[in-house]
Amino acid sequence: SANDSAPCFRTGACDDSARTRARVTMRRRGDAVAVRRRRRAHASVARARRGGMVRFKNRYLVVEIAHNDGRAMEERGKERAVLDTLRESLRDNFGDVGLGRALGALSVRYVDAVTGVCVVRCGREVAREVRGAIATVEEVRGRRAAAAVTHCGGTVRSTREACARRLETRALELVARGRLKAEQAEALVETQRQVIQSAVYN
Repeated sequence: SANDSAPCFRTGACDDSARTRARVTMRRRGDAVAVRRRRRAHASVARARRGGMVRFKNRYLVVEIAHNDGRAMEERGKERAVLDTLRESLRDNFGDVGLGRALGALSVRYVDAVTGVCVVRCGREVAREVRGAIATVEEVRGRRAAAAVTHCGGTVRSTREACARRLETRALELVARGRLKAEQAEALVETQRQVIQSAVYN
């Protein structure tokens, strides 16, 4: 009957040829799945090489650094100085492991020495640690200073806009304190808006 000839692995009623056919069928199915997976992997790599659909998730922080002596930041090597300060703070607060996790995407995209406004890029998964490291900064290049995050965004566009707004606010504060003249502040903001557009990128 049909039931007598049907394969049954549990009872051992299947003959060797039925078992062989079953193994061949499963192997072919497995090979087909493997081929589909390889094709998807190759397609992902091709998109990445074309700069297409694969994206790394970053966060962009607008940071303000204020020195205790009230003087502007030194212009020479300012980006490097801020980056070294962040790395040191990350190591002090989170150890070498925490620093290592953050180093992949950590960079300083923009620094204005007059206002102390900066843009820092970091990975999304370590944004909290980087913000904590910024909050605990006590000095930059041996000068006592404090730092604060005024914006955290996931896009370059929003970060550029937030940076320009903070720069303008900070320039007006310096005018009010007599550190800058109104025309100097206006020229500074106009010039730095253009710099921000080119300096802040992925």
